[in-house]
Amino acid sequence: MERKQLLSLFLLTVLLAACGPGPATASSLPASSTAEASPTPLPPPSETTSPTPTATPVIVAGTLKVQVNVRAGPGTGYESLELLNAGQTVQVAAQSGDGTWFQILYPAGPGGMGWVSAQFVETGGKPVPSLTPQVTPITGPAGTASQRLNVRSGPGTNYATLGILEANTTVALTGKNETGTWLQIAYPSGPGGRGWVTAAYVQVTSTAGLPVLNASGTPVTPGSQAGTPVPGVTPTPTVGPAAADGDTSARPLARVLFSPLGTRKFEFQGDVSIPDGDPEDWIEFTPYALPGGVSASLTVNLGCSGNGTLVVELWQNGMLVPNRGTLACGDIGRSLLLPTGGAYQLRLRPAPGNGLIYIHYWLSMKNNP
Repeated sequence: MERKQLLSLFLLTVLLAACGPGPATASSLPASSTAEASPTPLPPPSETTSPTPTATPVIVAGTLKVQVNVRAGPGTGYESLELLNAGQTVQVAAQSGDGTWFQILYPAGPGGMGWVSAQFVETGGKPVPSLTPQVTPITGPAGTASQRLNVRSGPGTNYATLGILEANTTVALTGKNETGTWLQIAYPSGPGGRGWVTAAYVQVTSTAGLPVLNASGTPVTPGSQAGTPVPGVTPTPTVGPAAADGDTSARPLARVLFSPLGTRKFEFQGDVSIPDGDPEDWIEFTPYALPGGVSASLTVNLGCSGNGTLVVELWQNGMLVPNRGTLACGDIGRSLLLPTGGAYQLRLRPAPGNGLIYIHYWLSMKNNP
């Protein structure tokens, strides 16, 4: 009986041990500990907008024929940024509407661009894209400047200069002063988008229909003589000074080396003025003669416009060359015979006069034959 009791106790102890808690296993961990976290859904990829394709500018490589100025705009009236040497390569991006100026890549210029005269750039005949400015059509009365003029804030030379109107520029006419000697024009950078120019150098068909304005641009009631120039009064032109380019005999404005297999003809245009602006231009050229010859034969053309006399001097080795005759505005087909063996320079300057003297000139030289 005692053995049965002991056996029963032993079996009960084993059963209790089997039913008690055992060592923890992975399967006995709480469900919350074994469940994988639900993956956080990633947002759908945003739609990538492809950049709008832009036209790649056509760049044309060019070589300078002579030493030239890089200017801030397409014209000699714009600031000279630097002097580039003959033979230097430039990257041409566009040409002006009339094809006379090339826009080149020039990091130091406005917008990374500069301008050089197209006639001094050799592009090998490659086409250069035209940069056509947006022009607002003129639907009302219009006039054309016959020469380079100052645009002023009022109808008189005592008013501030707003800018310069280049020759052959067509402008919209918006009024006139009581004597008809000054014309108000549309000029976006002026006060109220207006400016004034002297009527003496503006070509118009008629000013009869223009409103009569006072100095502030307010319409006035014309008198019996309103709109008629005062008899015996000649309006004084307000010619703008030439932009200073800083050239000297040591650093001429242009330099050309004539050769029978290279450059045989040279063309150039510029402007000078005194007492303000650019008082002189220096142009250097080296002529050639055929084998056996000792003198070079050149044909020169010189034309001018402005309100003064242009003085042209021939220099060599820093000295004025005597007894070579004179070269004057209006000379066409002028023959020039020069000894070879060195470079010559033309010095162009206005003769002294009263007030501002401004001269625009164009020069061509051909080395014969």
